[in-house]
Amino acid sequence: MSSSHRDAHPYGRSADDVRRRDLRLRRTRRVRAVQLVIFSLLVVGLIAVGVYAVGELRRPLEEPGEIAAKSFGPSAAEMTCPEEGAVPLPPKEVEVTVLNGTSRSGLAGSTSDALAERGYVLGKAGNTGKAAGPVTIVYGPDGYLAAQSVSAQFATGEVTPALKLEASKEGTAVTVMLGDGFKDLAGKDAAADTLAQPVPVPEGC
Repeated sequence: MSSSHRDAHPYGRSADDVRRRDLRLRRTRRVRAVQLVIFSLLVVGLIAVGVYAVGELRRPLEEPGEIAAKSFGPSAAEMTCPEEGAVPLPPKEVEVTVLNGTSRSGLAGSTSDALAERGYVLGKAGNTGKAAGPVTIVYGPDGYLAAQSVSAQFATGEVTPALKLEASKEGTAVTVMLGDGFKDLAGKDAAADTLAQPVPVPEGC
């Protein structure tokens, strides 16, 4: 019997073809088995993550009902409160910078000169677009008594200076912003009387 008849497959395929087909089938099964294992591991991992997430969501808060306060922007400045019975600082201990917020030319300079005659140390006079009233006195956390000293020079029957606390100002330096409605300083005698009186207790002290 010839070799061709010995290797012939009953269905008309050679034995080599059958072996190659069996090898392909086995490789395909192995690949699918590996894919199935990987897919199964991914599913198990996703389930584990889901279970953990649900558990975290259901965990009670340590302090339920309490919400931490949030701060937006810079915190408010804390002022150094004056002692009971404190009086305004003497002029020689206060540096004043006068800014003109009106259309009156030279107002900051002339007002600075008048304050210098009363003993105040002068900063550099200038202009401003931030004046919101006749007289605004800006002072720092340690400058309340200085602000009261300068306020005494501007307080009249028509004008009550507005005091504004600004955290960035240091020491006893103050800034005076003059706006529409300001006319002139208070009289020297009236200002001197005010400097001898105890200052009002500021809010929060």
